[in-house]
Amino acid sequence: MPLTDIAMVAGDTSRSRAYLQALARNDILPNFVLVLEDSSEELLPGQMDKLASDELNEQSIENNECWSESHFDPAQPIKVLLDRLGVNYNTTNSKDINNSQVIDCIRQRSESVFIYSGFGGGLLRKEILSLGKNFLHVHGGYLPDFKGSTTNYYSLLVDNTLGASSIFLNEEIDCGPILLREKFPSPINKLKIDHIYDSGARAKVLVKTIQNYVKSGTWKFELPDNLGGETYYIIHPVLKHMAILAQNKGDSCE
Repeated sequence: MPLTDIAMVAGDTSRSRAYLQALARNDILPNFVLVLEDSSEELLPGQMDKLASDELNEQSIENNECWSESHFDPAQPIKVLLDRLGVNYNTTNSKDINNSQVIDCIRQRSESVFIYSGFGGGLLRKEILSLGKNFLHVHGGYLPDFKGSTTNYYSLLVDNTLGASSIFLNEEIDCGPILLREKFPSPINKLKIDHIYDSGARAKVLVKTIQNYVKSGTWKFELPDNLGGETYYIIHPVLKHMAILAQNKGDSCE
């Protein structure tokens, strides 16, 4: 079921692949997708090489409801899926969400809400935020407690959980009003967090957020005032290693 008021801006990353496959499974497709890409052959933030994605695809993922949206094919390019689903899409020759071509395309679209799943590190600037569109983003962290970058590794160290929070973006990093947020127990194999479990957690929150909108016909906020919390920066490799090696505390997902 295409949602006529919702579009998507996506780089072809693990997260975007998880999002689109989760949306398709739940029959809530965007009306249009703008695919960010360029001619460079080097990997961009959020992408992994084909060999690594094939290996992850062959490995088992925890089989419980909590991680249901982590069961996706990380090797499937998003344009292949969009073609199969018959979703209308266009491509750009820029990976930059703030590129003038990208902004012009979004400006001309009729949809009022754009799911944003660009490449890692991309921040929406004032010009694109001033288009009169809402940009729905799922942050990889439990807001407002964990803002910034690689926050799920910090939350693993603090309370042995991962988080995901859906927000409408504004000019402040991870400070937009919160639509939905959820905590997830630490997965058994933390080496799969970056491309599988983080993507799966965000996809699950995205699906629930849009399902809530479909049911109510309006965007309802769990926490309109996203104040306080800590802003984190890319975690040091030693701390990341400690978070990965930390023993699980028996948390389970109902």
